[in-house]
Amino acid sequence: MSTERLSGGLRRLRVDPVACDGVGMCGHLAPDLITVDAWGYPIITDPEVRATHRRSAQGAVAGCPRKALFFD
Repeated sequence: MSTERLSGGLRRLRVDPVACDGVGMCGHLAPDLITVDAWGYPIITDPEVRATHRRSAQGAVAGCPRKALFFD
């Protein structure tokens, strides 16, 4: 798990599909970045997290009960 920033200070948000149980909490914590499918599994709409969404992305990463959401 790396916290290196991309050019322009962007970070990439990723999900480990094997670790994810489809709880769907991430979609509630970062609705501008993550939607959930019918089973609760995350769909990251824009993996490049800009400064305006950094706080909600960090909350989603911290709030994931399976630690399946991370920054790359």
